[in-house]
Amino acid sequence: MPLPHNWTPEDILALSLARTKGPLLRRLVEHCSSLDEAVTVADSAQSGLFAESKPALLRERAGQQAELCSRHSVDILTIWDDCYPVLLREIYYPPPVLFVRGTLQSADALAVAVVGTRRCTSYGKLATERFAGVFAQSGIVVISGLAFGIDTVAHKAVLSAGGTTYAVIASGIDAISPYTAERLASEISDQGGAIISEYACGVRALPAYFPQRNRIISGIAQATLVVESRARGGALITAGFATDQNRELFAVPGAITSETSIGTNMLIRNSQAVPALSPEDVLQTLGVRQVVQSSALLLADITPSEQRVYECIGPEPLHIDTIAELCGTTVQELLVYLLELEFRGAIRQLAGRQFVRI
Repeated sequence: MPLPHNWTPEDILALSLARTKGPLLRRLVEHCSSLDEAVTVADSAQSGLFAESKPALLRERAGQQAELCSRHSVDILTIWDDCYPVLLREIYYPPPVLFVRGTLQSADALAVAVVGTRRCTSYGKLATERFAGVFAQSGIVVISGLAFGIDTVAHKAVLSAGGTTYAVIASGIDAISPYTAERLASEISDQGGAIISEYACGVRALPAYFPQRNRIISGIAQATLVVESRARGGALITAGFATDQNRELFAVPGAITSETSIGTNMLIRNSQAVPALSPEDVLQTLGVRQVVQSSALLLADITPSEQRVYECIGPEPLHIDTIAELCGTTVQELLVYLLELEFRGAIRQLAGRQFVRI
């Protein structure tokens, strides 16, 4: 999608730094022949909107921003660039300028957004790891928001599976906080993923930026999966955007007594989302063939004792003492079997010496 008229990416960046709203910026770029003309037209039409933002000053600010981005390895992408995500370009109010650190896949790459509450349960964490891990192994880009809880779990699960994940943030890429999120962002970009923002370097996150950011999370993806959500929250805002953008929407059902599943169960009850009982439900809708290791391969050549232990462990966490009692063995002997099964990736240890089947 070529740049219109005589515009340059630098001049588009300059216009965006004048805090020009997305739709207005696109109209100015597509109907004006230069930054100078756009400033004149906008200043006249918007009653002095650019009175203190002359073209020379805007270009100076754009140069400073480009230098800052270069210092932090951030690329500047406009909606007219070929590598701009195809689906994002189609949404209402797409960001005309994106700031990206890392590597974007092809503009039409298959992607799924995985979102949920910051205060997730063990159930939500395990479900997220399962879905995100399978998506990654199936070659799907997993998109989330780098927040605590479900977002972080999703990103880490993809990295562990050797897949690609995008983190869409609500601040400048040089202003990620806290430190744990900044460190995870570095891992994402270092392992072939990308950090994406519509905010220039130097911009700190504000509460109002997060809901606005969510339209990008769902906008890049063909489908959105809500894992856990309370009755209100950012995940439901993302779900709303996905519906408005005519994207597939899935929700993981949860216990009717769980506050963290009120939102997801509500989406399913109101027929707003398709219940996702397994990653296959999402993959089939997207026409993707699952490519993962089977449990038979994971459990090949295990001993009868290890098989007995594996069969005693289910999807719900069990304490090691309970497993020992069910298997009729001592805790000391059981630890050997559990270690082998965990090494094979068939089970996982949780906090409090509890174990679940993966």
